[in-house]
Amino acid sequence: MVTTVLIFMGGMLGAMLRFQLGRWWNDRRIPLGTFAANFSGGLLLGWLIHVQGEGFFPEWLWYFLATGFCGGYTTYSTFSFEIYQLIQEQLWTKAILYGGISIGATCTGILFML
Repeated sequence: MVTTVLIFMGGMLGAMLRFQLGRWWNDRRIPLGTFAANFSGGLLLGWLIHVQGEGFFPEWLWYFLATGFCGGYTTYSTFSFEIYQLIQEQLWTKAILYGGISIGATCTGILFML
């Protein structure tokens, strides 16, 4: 039960921060808030994976940060919907660039942390 509460609380904080980033930085043309959340969340998760392997923090913190916070903070569904919106507006180049750069940058960030 404690693990479930930790995941819930981390997810709640992550989702609230992602929502605020979207309000501050998302523009109909380029959704920078979602990009920032996914990229920084990928970096954080990569770092957490690295330090968790070294035994630097307790298991409860892993559930709170990695499963909860990163799970709520990063978002595949919003990312997918934003690409869909760009395609609906026939902004093909922006859709392809946004998708490619987002995935590439997040993967690169994770690789730097491993």
